[in-house]
Amino acid sequence: WLGAGGWAALGELALDGRVRPVPGCLGIISQLRRSCADAVVVPARNRSVARAVGGMKIEGAASLRQALEVIRGESRGSGAVTEEITSAEDRRDRADLSDVRGHARARRALEIAATGEHPMLMIGPPGCGKSFLARRLGGLLPPLDREQQIEVTHIQEVCGSGCEQLVTHRPFRAPHHSVSWAGLIGGGSPPNPGEVTRAHHGVLFLDEFPEIARRSLEALREPMEEGSVTISRSGSSRTFPCRFLIIAAMNPCPCGHAGDAGPRRCCCSGAALAAYSARISGPMLDRFDIRISIEPISGRQLLEEPLTVPESSAEVARRVVEARQRALDRGQLVPNRDLQWRDRSRWAPLSEPVTRLLIEAQNQGELSTRGLTRLMRLGRTIADLRASEAIERVDLLEAMSLRSGSGPASRAVSLANQR
Repeated sequence: WLGAGGWAALGELALDGRVRPVPGCLGIISQLRRSCADAVVVPARNRSVARAVGGMKIEGAASLRQALEVIRGESRGSGAVTEEITSAEDRRDRADLSDVRGHARARRALEIAATGEHPMLMIGPPGCGKSFLARRLGGLLPPLDREQQIEVTHIQEVCGSGCEQLVTHRPFRAPHHSVSWAGLIGGGSPPNPGEVTRAHHGVLFLDEFPEIARRSLEALREPMEEGSVTISRSGSSRTFPCRFLIIAAMNPCPCGHAGDAGPRRCCCSGAALAAYSARISGPMLDRFDIRISIEPISGRQLLEEPLTVPESSAEVARRVVEARQRALDRGQLVPNRDLQWRDRSRWAPLSEPVTRLLIEAQNQGELSTRGLTRLMRLGRTIADLRASEAIERVDLLEAMSLRSGSGPASRAVSLANQR
């Protein structure tokens, strides 16, 4: 409702005169700000979130009488004036990287993925720690800025999650592998956001990656590249943001023990292994900048106290922030995974030996054209972590090892893909 004096009123009116909170408050108020409204009365429980929209006066009202008093200037309204309240998610003890024993290579890969927002695929037997590692990736990412907090809160409101304050933590979404196409990408009539949009500015973890329907996996390719997804239905079309960091996990074969030289040897036939690997197409696999093998740790590593205290998520996150700042100092407005080839002279200065290394790798058939670009982006991230302006040979060699997924489990998958 839009009244005199530029006042607008928003809320659900109950029969007893109370004003109930409404979903999508941020989006509605943003639209009102672009119209002729100068001030808005919102439900008291929506006030904290509504105040995030600057440029207009926001007052809260718990009842219709109080709303009228606010508009007449007889009352200042009610509602929490605190703009940021620690949510239940923030109060929980977050999964910390210091809990991880061993897995030095995986820890390094997580740090690189968080720095450049590179898609990451982990391959390993059941129980080796893939999910345990994935749930610690969000703690390595920088905090959400104000604009990102508003976007994430708006998405949660649209998806039906009531928000009484701004969301200050990055989303972590881990849908079950039986998720439908519409549940993962978005759908319905009218179109509703899927998991890729719910993970906007956060982490999307897809466990049991090959078990997800092939149609859903292939539909991920566009959101991963574009950062948005358009859902079209008869008479309507909606575009949702979905700039997420994807981390996926899979077993090396149906039984999970391919490449294991111990007592639990793989019992899968060559045909079964080939069929399992074929569930992930080559173009989909090529979009993962980091593909690493996760090996089980020994009982000694797990039970005995480490000689040195493992780094915490906060310590690694500080290096991530410093490396990202170097990118900003170059005038770079996007994460390294989104760097454009046409600007490579600015972000990827290469020496002659490094150029020859890349040419040799592509001539040997190890890299597609897209793979070459992604390898250079990954090398840029590793160089940023070393505080180096130029991409050196050592950076590309590490990038190649991360893309090749060295390890028994990864080699088993690679052999099946080369069938």
